[in-house]
Amino acid sequence: MEPQLSIIVPVYDPGEYLPRALDRIAGQTRGDFECILVDDGSTDGSAAVCDEYAAKDGRFRVIHQKNAGASAARNAGIGAARAPWLLFADADDVLADDAVETLLARQLAEPEVFVVFAFTEGLDLLGVERRQPPEKRYRARDLGRMYAETPLAAPWGKLFDAALVRAAGLRFDTAMRCYEDRPFVTDYLRAFFARDPGAGCLFLNRPLYYYENGNAASLSKSDRSRLAPSHYEAFDRLLTDCLERYRTPPAELFKIVLEYMNTLLYGAWCTPPGERRRAMARFYKSDEYRRLMAYFADNRLYEARYLPLRFHATALAVALDQSRLVPPMSLYWKFHWLGLRTLCRGWTPLIPTA
Repeated sequence: MEPQLSIIVPVYDPGEYLPRALDRIAGQTRGDFECILVDDGSTDGSAAVCDEYAAKDGRFRVIHQKNAGASAARNAGIGAARAPWLLFADADDVLADDAVETLLARQLAEPEVFVVFAFTEGLDLLGVERRQPPEKRYRARDLGRMYAETPLAAPWGKLFDAALVRAAGLRFDTAMRCYEDRPFVTDYLRAFFARDPGAGCLFLNRPLYYYENGNAASLSKSDRSRLAPSHYEAFDRLLTDCLERYRTPPAELFKIVLEYMNTLLYGAWCTPPGERRRAMARFYKSDEYRRLMAYFADNRLYEARYLPLRFHATALAVALDQSRLVPPMSLYWKFHWLGLRTLCRGWTPLIPTA
């Protein structure tokens, strides 16, 4: 039976989480899929676990490679995939038992749409039908709302058209060790809407994917967040595409912009002081910085960290960013109100003011 879906799983030292993930894949209620396990130089015995599943279930295939990172592992999976649809999953996460059945049924019924689906961080909520509305549809112009309401940025949580991925030459950027998923999704959206500007995205509002937030060794928790140009370049490309290609209303881009600021300033916080000064000086001279400041000023949209960045007050911007994470966020909110009452009087805040 030819597979209709290729599930690509990069594997690097997931430990005890791997058998759980693979058991749920093996137990899917629809079986016309293949699972490509890319062992990225695991040192914890996971390579042998991958081989064990491949030996007992012909739907599993294993690629062993030297450690090269999640991007290289996903790229290897793309290269080996035989099915017309691709689904990425992490080795410590879990698919609902009927995820393949549900996703293929909706995708094959409407092959022209981009299917995205909900996730949960509670294993007991995986697959539970209690979210309303059950489906939502978006066009290119709606990408700001879609970004805020769906897991659009992650590599998992969606089906990719394998033919489109190959035709557009899309691959994950192996030079990026953090936030590497964002350029891939941005490029896929470009190719998707270039093929058909009137195409739509379909969001299934049922959690078919469980995101494991308790794995201390998870790729998303690794210490790779020091500020690099690729981090803000990735957000800049998405923001620019939304404004110029898709004509998304600027106010609807609040989630993208807030995550842009979070990533930028968290990266600055993670960077040692001397290196931070050089990294931020480079940012302040960049076109990405100019476009970010123009987004706020041209649209009269306000966020507390905007003013420190506008005046190159990096230490204050980082302090505001850190205070945002600690209740009651007093420093952040003091600057929020100060800015709205002074230099940005009459502007519209990007976040609720309560």
